[in-house]
Amino acid sequence: MRALRSVSWLVVSAVISCSFCLWGCTTSPARPGTPHPDGSASGAAGASGGAGAGASGVGGQATTGDAGSGFSGTGTGGASGGAGGQTADAGGDALAGAPGDGATGDGSAACQTMGNELCEDFESGAIDPKVWGTHTTAGATVTVDGMHVHHGAYALHVKMVAGAQGIGQITDKVTFPAKDNTSYTRAYFYFSPDLPHDTMGGYHMAYLLGTGNNDLGFVEAGLGSAGNKQYLGYAEYYGAGPDVHAHGPTFTEFGPDSPTMVVPQQWICLELMQGGDATTTHRRVWVDGTELLEQVSDYSGRKPPQFSLMSIGVLQYHATPTLTDVWVDDIRVSSSRIGCDPP
Repeated sequence: MRALRSVSWLVVSAVISCSFCLWGCTTSPARPGTPHPDGSASGAAGASGGAGAGASGVGGQATTGDAGSGFSGTGTGGASGGAGGQTADAGGDALAGAPGDGATGDGSAACQTMGNELCEDFESGAIDPKVWGTHTTAGATVTVDGMHVHHGAYALHVKMVAGAQGIGQITDKVTFPAKDNTSYTRAYFYFSPDLPHDTMGGYHMAYLLGTGNNDLGFVEAGLGSAGNKQYLGYAEYYGAGPDVHAHGPTFTEFGPDSPTMVVPQQWICLELMQGGDATTTHRRVWVDGTELLEQVSDYSGRKPPQFSLMSIGVLQYHATPTLTDVWVDDIRVSSSRIGCDPP
């Protein structure tokens, strides 16, 4: 999504841009109510992340389309662990409790959808319009069925079109604005039949995505995958004005990806903490209860956004083969860490 800086690289990018870029070979999908970038914009040099971010900035001129580059970085953070009740994990996060389903967890308090808490198991058999908005493009659909479930009888079914660049998401209408501008989102995902993969950082998709605005414009930050099915925590600061999903003069983005890979055709517990204080945007990621330490990010190169929405499902940043079906179940959004045991 950022162009290469020198003319000499243009020849190379023409050959490899469709496989090398972390973000994709086409323009980014437009978010609800925001224009889609279809022209060029100048980009300022990206600032490096703060402690634990390990993010590298890239600058230059952005051309039509999304040429891009891979990102590197490492972070530090606490280990994961604990479940149910109000247990704290080794990194110091309190785990919100809820009753288990007989197979996992022994939380002591039932989760109720109100305030900054959201609990969804889809056992009503439908998407509740009082709780969720929906966002679909390019033939994608979001429904509820019983084909694959984490527990109970129903789960959300995100149907994608192989080879298209689509969006199939439900959007949280309950818990925002988040307490202290920080939210924890937990959801179980089942990917089928497989995820596409390459060795150059392509096929970027988002699964848990927080969005909002800072002083310069639209920001999206969350958890997805790219490359060889690798988990990817990332942030994009567009800098073109409020809710404008286009590259502005201060545009910057960063990763990094993880060595840990998404495993298809089994249930995976994904957790994302996304938040911001007066100066710094924070991110932490857990997979099946284990924290991905390279994803710990405390970035102060741009002012944090005021997060206003959490979207759950699949957002594809460019045409994506192979993946056609994703089921999502047992979603929780909270002001404290949830863990994987409570349903």
